[in-house]
Amino acid sequence: MFFRFGSALVLVVLISLIGTALEKRNLEMRREISRQHYREDVLLEQHASLRVQAQQLGAPARVIEALDPAELTAEPSSKPKAPARPAKPARKSNAKSR
Repeated sequence: MFFRFGSALVLVVLISLIGTALEKRNLEMRREISRQHYREDVLLEQHASLRVQAQQLGAPARVIEALDPAELTAEPSSKPKAPARPAKPARKSNAKSR
């Protein structure tokens, strides 16, 4: 009689331990899937922003529209044009000489 009770008790404990291990593994896999979904969302967002940046940088029509039509038809001159902004004044050195 004791043998049957002991074996039934061992069987119940083993089943509960196996169930706990399976639940633990299931939770680990769900966490990993959640992390992968998060990484996928981040990568999709990064991909979209990089595509927008590539379109902005590689849009020749927009660059041409931004130029003055007179500049497009004018012949290139040998003199460089004057800068749009004046050059910054040279900084004074506050370091003491030894």
